Amino acid sequence: MKKSALLAATAALAAARSGYSMVPPPPPVPPPPPLPAPRLSGVQAAVLLDLDSHQVLLDQGGDRELRPSGLVKLMTVYLLFQAESQGLLKKEQKIPVSAEAWHAAGSRMFIQPGLPVTAGQLAKGLLIDGGNDAAVAVAQAVAGSVGAFVDLMNRKAAELGLSGTHFSNPDGLPGPGQQSTALEIARLAQILVLKYPQVLGIAGGTSYTYNGITQYNYNPLAGRAGINGLGVGRASAHRWNLALSSSRKGRTLIAVILGARSRAAAGRDGSILLHYGFHAWRDRQVYPAGAAVAEPERTDWNPEKLQVLTSRAVTVSVPYPGTGEVQEQFRIKRDLRAPVRKGQTVGNLCLRWKGQLLRTVPVIAGNRVAPAGWFTRFWQELRQRKSLL
Repeated sequence: MKKSALLAATAALAAARSGYSMVPPPPPVPPPPPLPAPRLSGVQAAVLLDLDSHQVLLDQGGDRELRPSGLVKLMTVYLLFQAESQGLLKKEQKIPVSAEAWHAAGSRMFIQPGLPVTAGQLAKGLLIDGGNDAAVAVAQAVAGSVGAFVDLMNRKAAELGLSGTHFSNPDGLPGPGQQSTALEIARLAQILVLKYPQVLGIAGGTSYTYNGITQYNYNPLAGRAGINGLGVGRASAHRWNLALSSSRKGRTLIAVILGARSRAAAGRDGSILLHYGFHAWRDRQVYPAGAAVAEPERTDWNPEKLQVLTSRAVTVSVPYPGTGEVQEQFRIKRDLRAPVRKGQTVGNLCLRWKGQLLRTVPVIAGNRVAPAGWFTRFWQELRQRKSLL
């Protein structure tokens, strides 16, 4: 047998032993749960997302491009928190108020030039009553101008993979080309909550007071048990948008309703989605962070074996009541070549339940692997060949 053929055969054998495949995974389609999934009427789109498993538990028109209205402020507050985390702003820092912010149309927190307002107060104005004046002030504080901030919003959307989202202002008022989808708003909300969990301590508040004026949360479910956010917007005279987050017994769900016929109807639809998510699905942790999931080996690697680990805890959502094990399969990256650095993404872990793909999770190298020299390759090939005899 030629050396090249031997290398191919041993690599194929190693692949078979390691349980990985080069075939790309099929698209994720969750199995239907025992509890009938709700079909909402009178809405343009609806999505229910599990925060920890990253699974979409319900999708009704989720990829339809629509006006995000006030839910744009989820990106505005994301960039505010990002600026704070980078040390560009501080929560208690006084923010100057321009005439442009003072005269902002629509919902307001009633800031004005010469009246002190902090970044923390602006966050409340953004998330509790959807103040458009707060959005303009944040944009100018973070980026210097509204135009520069909008550019930053769109760059961040592209960075986060929100390809169907485009912003034209920081407040959500109608603007040319301003659009998003329920799926992408849910993903943005998920990223926001995971990266800046302090948002829940603000968005879930029932009211706040600034300059002697008390304003109440526009979220129709604010104040109810388990509800901790996130935002409301009026898309047109007869259409309302709502992004909800709710936490119960260690689980957090995000529900997005676009185009409900009233604010109250959006709240009712959100309640229906949350009831479905909490009662028809359960979360299972498959792996803790840093767990070993595979150990592929190749004769052209040094060392020959690669430890493959989870970078974070891996959780899946399964229908309830559900029996049976979650099946898993490691798929190595097609183009993976040595050298491989520790912490590098080396493939995906595909998780299935009753034959249906639930989610695909990237996994990382737990050790460094260098290209094997000719003597090491020869010795490893010889050792593997002997093991086949």
